[in-house]
Amino acid sequence: MIPESVRADEEDLVRRGTGLGGGSRSAAGATCGERSGRTAEDALTAWEKGTGAFPYTELTRHYQAVGRDQASPALVRRLAAVPRSRQDAFLAAWLPMTCDQESGGYPTYAGLPSHLLVTGGGTGRSVPGAAGDPERRRVLLDELTAAVVGELAGTEATAALLSPTPAVRARLRATVRVLTHLDVLAPGHRLDPAVCAYPAEALARTEGPLSILSDAAQRAAKAIGEQVSTEMATTAAWTVLPVTRLHDEIMFIRTIQIFEALYEQIGLAVTATRDLLVEGQVADGTETLARAVDRMTILPSLFRLLGTMPVASFAVIRGYTSGRSAVQSHSYRRVEIACAERPAPSVPGAATPSWTGPTLQEAYLEFRKAPGAVRLAEQFARLDTAWRGMKRSHWAITLRVIGEVPGTGGTTGASYLRTASETPLFPALAEKENLS
Repeated sequence: MIPESVRADEEDLVRRGTGLGGGSRSAAGATCGERSGRTAEDALTAWEKGTGAFPYTELTRHYQAVGRDQASPALVRRLAAVPRSRQDAFLAAWLPMTCDQESGGYPTYAGLPSHLLVTGGGTGRSVPGAAGDPERRRVLLDELTAAVVGELAGTEATAALLSPTPAVRARLRATVRVLTHLDVLAPGHRLDPAVCAYPAEALARTEGPLSILSDAAQRAAKAIGEQVSTEMATTAAWTVLPVTRLHDEIMFIRTIQIFEALYEQIGLAVTATRDLLVEGQVADGTETLARAVDRMTILPSLFRLLGTMPVASFAVIRGYTSGRSAVQSHSYRRVEIACAERPAPSVPGAATPSWTGPTLQEAYLEFRKAPGAVRLAEQFARLDTAWRGMKRSHWAITLRVIGEVPGTGGTTGASYLRTASETPLFPALAEKENLS
């Protein structure tokens, strides 16, 4: 049950206007039919009768117009009752997002089952062969990441012109900075270099009208949409069903999706490095791990973007997402257990992915004296530093935004994150003279 005080705070923010610290453009610009759910219900009826495609767009617009918690009850019931025989793999992954108001967790909140599906992960894969081809998975993850960043840039660029305050300028600049680093974040999906060149030039102008930066971001967003597949573009568009009507929640969900794709990439690299070391291919394992750690240089830009979240907005989002927590992230937890054996999490509901075979730490210990192992140790140290740095940044932002209060997933909040940030990714190696 959402406290009435939280609902009242959301309403107050929406009334302040559209954009950062206010309501979303999707909510403000929705038609009566989109708000009531009538447009989506009519489209769903057409699909049920076999006279139309499944109405992903119409349903997404309804949920974005009112927030997942306020979606039409009749529509939610119909979606929950869609027969399994009518569900293809993507619909089966997507539908739980629409009716998880009472029992939803972190994965459905961020649309992660759909993202895993189209990139060859999870179950019921829609990408033939991707599950058994890690390189193919990496390319697909990068393509989806590009699509998500494009959607984020377009949303923030359009909203920025509605209220060009210093805080809005900071949000847009942080967004464009992530956009211009797509070659680092998602190197496997090659975009035309011109896509990010103009935004980079606009970003370099620290002064001047905000419209210049907004136009550059919008142009880049449009170009990205044209340079990713239709499947990736629609997946990105249909997997933001916010629980509120706030603009800031759109940024929050998009950032989670970017982080989760990064965790998947690191997990793939850790697994591949472990396998290469077991086969005695130290040089190849070192290069594989180095490329993955290079991706993590984007982390300061992502946290700079998250740092633009207004405290009041996050208080409302947090009030609507009790029980949904990043401790439920399988991709994040899998990286940690793949690197070194760890005790089971003490937090109820925390992700517990399976892992078989030796950990990366164990594989390293077998080859730490082999030729080339010095550079391998350097990459282990880089990964450990980046991973712990990421957790420290998470702790710092949490402390600023919510203070010392319990987390939504049953943790102690900021103090839990601080303790986690002090735990090495490779505990046994940290005791051996800094991985040397």
